[in-house]
Amino acid sequence: MRGQTTVSDISFQQLIAWKPVGSALQSKLPVEMRLIWITAPAGLAFACIGLCFMRLAGAPQYSTSDIKIDEPRHLITEQMLAETAALTQKQEPTIVTSDVTGQKITLGDRNAPRPQYVYFVVDGCPCSYDAEPLFHDLYKQFQGKIDFVSVTNANPTKAKAWFAELGVPYPVVSDDKEDIIHAYEAKAAIYSVLITKDGHVAKMWPGYSVDILKDINSTMARLAGVPEKPFDTKYAPVKKATGCAFSDPNFK
Repeated sequence: MRGQTTVSDISFQQLIAWKPVGSALQSKLPVEMRLIWITAPAGLAFACIGLCFMRLAGAPQYSTSDIKIDEPRHLITEQMLAETAALTQKQEPTIVTSDVTGQKITLGDRNAPRPQYVYFVVDGCPCSYDAEPLFHDLYKQFQGKIDFVSVTNANPTKAKAWFAELGVPYPVVSDDKEDIIHAYEAKAAIYSVLITKDGHVAKMWPGYSVDILKDINSTMARLAGVPEKPFDTKYAPVKKATGCAFSDPNFK
Protein backbone atom coordinates (compact mmCIF):
# COMPACT_ATOMS: atom_id res chain seq x y z
CA MET A 1 0.00 0.00 0.00
CA ARG A 2 1.22 3.45 -0.86
CA GLY A 3 2.58 5.46 2.07
CA GLN A 4 2.58 2.44 4.41
CA THR A 5 5.57 0.31 5.30
CA THR A 6 5.22 -3.41 4.48
CA VAL A 7 6.86 -6.38 6.17
CA SER A 8 9.34 -6.77 3.34
CA ASP A 9 10.47 -3.17 3.76
CA ILE A 10 11.65 -3.78 7.34
CA SER A 11 15.08 -5.28 7.90
CA PHE A 12 15.98 -7.28 11.01
CA GLN A 13 18.39 -4.52 12.02
CA GLN A 14 15.53 -2.01 11.92
CA LEU A 15 13.29 -4.38 13.84
CA ILE A 16 15.63 -4.66 16.80
CA ALA A 17 16.38 -0.92 16.68
CA TRP A 18 12.75 0.27 16.77
CA LYS A 19 11.88 3.10 19.09
CA PRO A 20 9.25 2.88 21.85
CA VAL A 21 5.55 3.04 21.04
CA GLY A 22 4.66 6.34 19.38
CA SER A 23 7.73 6.54 17.14
CA ALA A 24 7.31 7.54 13.54
CA LEU A 25 8.42 4.13 12.30
CA GLN A 26 5.98 2.23 14.48
CA SER A 27 3.09 4.39 13.34
CA LYS A 28 3.77 3.32 9.75
CA LEU A 29 3.64 -0.41 10.49
CA PRO A 30 0.88 -2.66 9.19
CA VAL A 31 -1.35 -4.26 11.85
CA GLU A 32 0.42 -7.62 11.70
CA MET A 33 3.81 -5.97 12.23
CA ARG A 34 2.49 -3.94 15.14
CA LEU A 35 1.47 -7.21 16.80
CA ILE A 36 4.98 -8.58 16.24
CA TRP A 37 6.43 -5.35 17.63
CA ILE A 38 4.39 -5.81 20.80
CA THR A 39 4.84 -9.56 21.26
CA ALA A 40 8.44 -10.06 20.04
CA PRO A 41 10.12 -8.58 23.13
CA ALA A 42 8.10 -10.85 25.43
CA GLY A 43 8.87 -13.88 23.27
CA LEU A 44 12.54 -12.97 23.21
CA ALA A 45 12.56 -12.61 26.97
CA PHE A 46 10.98 -16.05 27.44
CA ALA A 47 13.47 -17.53 24.98
CA CYS A 48 16.37 -16.02 26.92
CA ILE A 49 14.97 -17.38 30.18
CA GLY A 50 14.65 -20.81 28.58
CA LEU A 51 18.24 -20.70 27.38
CA CYS A 52 19.41 -19.70 30.85
CA PHE A 53 17.63 -22.68 32.38
CA MET A 54 19.17 -24.96 29.76
CA ARG A 55 22.62 -23.62 30.56
CA LEU A 56 22.05 -23.95 34.28
CA ALA A 57 20.70 -27.49 33.99
CA GLY A 58 24.15 -28.73 33.06
CA ALA A 59 25.99 -26.82 35.79
CA PRO A 60 26.39 -27.62 39.48
CA GLN A 61 23.47 -26.13 41.43
CA TYR A 62 24.92 -26.65 44.91
CA SER A 63 25.49 -23.51 46.94
CA THR A 64 26.65 -22.87 50.49
CA SER A 65 23.73 -20.45 50.81
CA ASP A 66 21.51 -23.57 50.94
CA ILE A 67 23.24 -24.83 54.09
CA LYS A 68 22.23 -23.97 57.60
CA ILE A 69 23.19 -26.29 60.45
CA ASP A 70 21.33 -25.51 63.66
CA GLU A 71 21.84 -28.96 65.15
CA PRO A 72 24.21 -31.62 63.75
CA ARG A 73 22.63 -34.91 62.70
CA HIS A 74 25.42 -36.93 64.32
CA LEU A 75 27.64 -35.78 67.18
CA ILE A 76 31.25 -36.87 67.63
CA THR A 77 31.60 -39.13 70.66
CA GLU A 78 34.44 -39.27 73.14
CA GLN A 79 35.22 -42.74 71.81
CA MET A 80 35.65 -41.34 68.28
CA LEU A 81 38.03 -38.67 69.56
CA ALA A 82 40.05 -41.24 71.51
CA GLU A 83 40.24 -43.68 68.58
CA THR A 84 41.42 -41.07 66.07
CA ALA A 85 43.92 -39.57 68.54
CA ALA A 86 45.42 -43.05 69.04
CA LEU A 87 46.19 -43.24 65.31
CA THR A 88 48.65 -40.30 65.44
CA GLN A 89 52.04 -41.35 64.03
CA LYS A 90 50.57 -44.56 62.62
CA GLN A 91 52.24 -45.63 59.36
CA GLU A 92 49.43 -45.57 56.83
CA PRO A 93 49.31 -48.36 54.22
CA THR A 94 50.50 -47.32 50.78
CA ILE A 95 47.63 -47.84 48.34
CA VAL A 96 47.91 -47.27 44.60
CA THR A 97 44.58 -46.65 42.90
CA SER A 98 42.92 -44.41 40.28
CA ASP A 99 40.54 -41.50 40.60
CA VAL A 100 37.30 -41.11 38.61
CA THR A 101 39.19 -39.54 35.69
CA GLY A 102 41.63 -42.46 35.44
CA GLN A 103 44.52 -40.58 37.02
CA LYS A 104 46.89 -42.70 39.14
CA ILE A 105 46.67 -41.87 42.84
CA THR A 106 48.99 -43.07 45.60
CA LEU A 107 47.70 -42.84 49.14
CA GLY A 108 50.15 -42.96 52.03
CA ASP A 109 53.22 -42.59 49.81
CA ARG A 110 56.48 -43.07 51.73
CA ASN A 111 58.23 -40.45 49.66
CA ALA A 112 55.53 -37.95 48.70
CA PRO A 113 56.40 -34.46 47.40
CA ARG A 114 53.83 -32.88 49.72
CA PRO A 115 51.68 -33.84 52.72
CA GLN A 116 48.38 -35.45 51.80
CA TYR A 117 44.91 -34.79 53.16
CA VAL A 118 42.37 -37.59 52.69
CA TYR A 119 38.73 -37.22 53.66
CA PHE A 120 35.86 -39.67 53.40
CA VAL A 121 32.40 -39.43 51.83
CA VAL A 122 29.40 -41.70 52.36
CA ASP A 123 27.31 -42.08 49.21
CA GLY A 124 23.94 -40.37 49.71
CA CYS A 125 24.82 -38.93 53.12
CA PRO A 126 23.44 -35.39 53.57
CA CYS A 127 26.27 -34.64 56.01
CA SER A 128 28.76 -35.17 53.18
CA TYR A 129 26.94 -32.57 51.09
CA ASP A 130 27.01 -30.13 54.02
CA ALA A 131 30.73 -30.45 54.64
CA GLU A 132 31.97 -30.65 51.04
CA PRO A 133 32.24 -26.88 50.31
CA LEU A 134 34.37 -26.40 53.42
CA PHE A 135 36.86 -28.99 52.16
CA HIS A 136 36.99 -27.04 48.90
CA ASP A 137 37.83 -23.91 50.89
CA LEU A 138 40.63 -25.72 52.73
CA TYR A 139 41.99 -26.85 49.38
CA LYS A 140 42.06 -23.26 48.12
CA GLN A 141 43.88 -22.25 51.31
CA PHE A 142 46.63 -24.85 50.76
CA GLN A 143 46.61 -25.39 47.01
CA GLY A 144 50.06 -26.51 45.86
CA LYS A 145 51.16 -27.10 49.47
CA ILE A 146 49.02 -30.11 50.41
CA ASP A 147 47.52 -32.75 48.12
CA PHE A 148 43.82 -33.41 48.67
CA VAL A 149 42.02 -36.67 47.90
CA SER A 150 38.37 -37.51 48.49
CA VAL A 151 37.48 -41.19 49.02
CA THR A 152 33.85 -42.30 48.67
CA ASN A 153 32.08 -45.62 48.99
CA ALA A 154 30.03 -44.73 45.90
CA ASN A 155 30.47 -46.90 42.83
CA PRO A 156 32.53 -45.42 39.96
CA THR A 157 29.51 -44.03 38.12
CA LYS A 158 28.10 -42.27 41.20
CA ALA A 159 31.56 -41.12 42.28
CA LYS A 160 32.11 -39.54 38.87
CA ALA A 161 28.73 -37.80 39.11
CA TRP A 162 29.64 -36.46 42.58
CA PHE A 163 32.96 -35.18 41.22
CA ALA A 164 31.23 -33.36 38.36
CA GLU A 165 28.09 -32.09 40.09
CA LEU A 166 29.87 -30.67 43.13
CA GLY A 167 32.81 -29.37 41.11
CA VAL A 168 35.39 -31.13 43.26
CA PRO A 169 38.75 -29.50 42.36
CA TYR A 170 40.95 -32.50 43.28
CA PRO A 171 40.89 -36.30 42.85
CA VAL A 172 37.85 -38.34 43.89
CA VAL A 173 38.43 -42.06 44.39
CA SER A 174 35.66 -44.66 44.26
CA ASP A 175 36.09 -47.25 47.02
CA ASP A 176 32.83 -49.14 46.70
CA LYS A 177 34.31 -52.24 48.33
CA GLU A 178 35.49 -49.98 51.20
CA ASP A 179 39.03 -51.40 51.22
CA ILE A 180 40.65 -47.97 51.63
CA ILE A 181 38.02 -46.87 54.12
CA HIS A 182 38.74 -49.86 56.37
CA ALA A 183 42.52 -49.63 55.93
CA TYR A 184 42.45 -45.97 57.01
CA GLU A 185 39.99 -46.73 59.84
CA ALA A 186 37.37 -44.18 58.80
CA LYS A 187 34.10 -44.97 60.57
CA ALA A 188 31.86 -42.33 59.01
CA ALA A 189 31.54 -39.52 56.50
CA ILE A 190 33.62 -36.40 57.19
CA TYR A 191 36.41 -38.37 58.85
CA SER A 192 39.69 -36.99 57.55
CA VAL A 193 43.38 -37.63 57.97
CA LEU A 194 46.45 -35.51 57.32
CA ILE A 195 49.41 -37.64 56.21
CA THR A 196 53.07 -36.63 56.34
CA LYS A 197 55.36 -36.89 53.34
CA ASP A 198 56.72 -40.17 54.67
CA GLY A 199 53.27 -41.72 55.09
CA HIS A 200 52.57 -41.26 58.80
CA VAL A 201 49.39 -39.88 60.36
CA ALA A 202 50.02 -36.29 61.42
CA LYS A 203 46.49 -36.09 62.80
CA MET A 204 43.06 -37.60 62.18
CA TRP A 205 39.70 -35.96 62.82
CA PRO A 206 36.36 -37.82 63.14
CA GLY A 207 34.29 -34.96 61.75
CA TYR A 208 34.13 -31.19 61.69
CA SER A 209 33.06 -28.10 63.60
CA VAL A 210 34.24 -24.51 63.95
CA ASP A 211 37.05 -25.56 66.31
CA ILE A 212 38.00 -28.70 64.34
CA LEU A 213 38.29 -26.74 61.08
CA LYS A 214 40.51 -24.18 62.79
CA ASP A 215 42.66 -27.04 64.10
CA ILE A 216 42.87 -28.61 60.64
CA ASN A 217 43.91 -25.25 59.20
CA SER A 218 46.56 -24.78 61.89
CA THR A 219 47.93 -28.32 61.55
CA MET A 220 48.08 -28.04 57.75
CA ALA A 221 49.97 -24.76 57.92
CA ARG A 222 52.50 -26.22 60.33
CA LEU A 223 53.01 -29.39 58.29
CA ALA A 224 53.23 -27.46 55.00
CA GLY A 225 55.73 -25.03 56.51
CA VAL A 226 53.70 -21.93 55.68
CA PRO A 227 52.43 -19.08 57.87
CA GLU A 228 49.00 -19.78 59.30
CA LYS A 229 46.23 -17.70 57.77
CA PRO A 230 42.72 -17.33 59.20
CA PHE A 231 40.19 -19.81 57.83
CA ASP A 232 36.55 -18.85 57.37
CA THR A 233 34.51 -21.66 58.94
CA LYS A 234 31.30 -20.17 57.48
CA TYR A 235 28.27 -22.25 58.44
CA ALA A 236 30.19 -25.04 60.25
CA PRO A 237 28.47 -26.26 63.41
CA VAL A 238 29.73 -25.15 66.80
CA LYS A 239 29.16 -28.64 68.15
CA LYS A 240 31.54 -31.35 66.96
CA ALA A 241 29.72 -33.19 64.17
CA THR A 242 30.46 -36.38 62.29
CA GLY A 243 28.70 -37.91 59.29
CA CYS A 244 26.60 -40.94 58.47
CA ALA A 245 28.35 -44.20 59.36
CA PHE A 246 29.76 -46.44 56.65
CA SER A 247 28.08 -49.30 58.51
CA ASP A 248 24.64 -47.68 58.21
CA PRO A 249 22.47 -50.03 56.08
CA ASN A 250 20.61 -47.01 54.67
CA PHE A 251 23.76 -46.11 52.72
CA LYS A 252 24.68 -49.53 51.37
